[in-house]
Amino acid sequence: MPDTSVKYFASTMSGAPALSGTAGTLIGVLDACLVDGFGSVTVNSLAVASNVATATVSAGHQFAMVGNTGPVIRIAGASPAGLNGDWRVTVTSSTAFTFATSGLSDQTASGTITAKRAPAGFSKAFSGTNKAAYRADDVASTRLYLQVDDSPAQYPTLTMYETMSDVDTGTGASTTRYFAKSSAANSTARAWALYADARLFYLFANADGSTWPSVMVFGDIVPYRSGDAYHALLIGHAAANTTSHLHFVDGTTTGAELARSYSQTGGKVSSSRYSHRKHQYLGAGGMLTPNNVNNALHFWPVECWEGASWARGAMPGLYCPLHDATLASGVVFTVGDRQFKIQQTNSSSYQGALDLTGPWRSS
Repeated sequence: MPDTSVKYFASTMSGAPALSGTAGTLIGVLDACLVDGFGSVTVNSLAVASNVATATVSAGHQFAMVGNTGPVIRIAGASPAGLNGDWRVTVTSSTAFTFATSGLSDQTASGTITAKRAPAGFSKAFSGTNKAAYRADDVASTRLYLQVDDSPAQYPTLTMYETMSDVDTGTGASTTRYFAKSSAANSTARAWALYADARLFYLFANADGSTWPSVMVFGDIVPYRSGDAYHALLIGHAAANTTSHLHFVDGTTTGAELARSYSQTGGKVSSSRYSHRKHQYLGAGGMLTPNNVNNALHFWPVECWEGASWARGAMPGLYCPLHDATLASGVVFTVGDRQFKIQQTNSSSYQGALDLTGPWRSS
């Protein structure tokens, strides 16, 4: 069965919440992508034939393929119950999509059936006025908390906690970071894109209306050491502005911390990212596109380091293009059985490749 752990969301999708320079809009995006899902539609018919389920929506579903990768859809309200849950679909038209099933006899489902974009798999553990604390549902994760104070119009604050008892109280706090929603304190919507699995997400925003200077990363890296219980990472802006942007791969520890050292003792530790040393920044510099030697695109994994001394683990789903930012932002390409999307990370000179297909980790 196709992997459903990796989700991709964007502001251009039907039902997506708007992000702007007003209080509460970041929580609206995080709620929709991490916890609730969005874009719910009523399914008029859902029929299984030869282990393929076909759904039709008379009013149009507005789900769409990204390249050859279908969205992960959550079905609810169907009988038999085996049709309910998350499925990676193939969109066949504006009113129909299909997904592979297993163990279900040929039949037409009954019930009041709905379909929506499935959330990444986080819970909102605590909430308050324009505040929220999120944690992964996956019991195999570190299950640390991300507190978001979205009261500021433009630059909400982000804090990682080891434990929390309410939306304002916790232990093992990281340094407070920021996320730039918008360079203007108004309701003008800014484009955004969020990539996630059930343990970590990347959120990028076009906060200044022209480049993509905003980035937030929270969740579990892929640790190199078995038994590492504190491999949760928070990346955010170091200051409340749109100019303290991060390019991921330059060895800097600015704006990034892991929950604890690999020794599992003490508190937060700074973190840097490294990839192919041909690049100072993610996707900036390197060779032309494609590589003349084999007429191919070349990408390199990104490592997460403890400080600048120890390779702690891998950044899940993120790759560094070894080309000089010559691929257009939004381009989707295929490598083997996976598809990747080019995501601009500041100006057009900086870009990464995000795995849309998954899984991002082996377990």
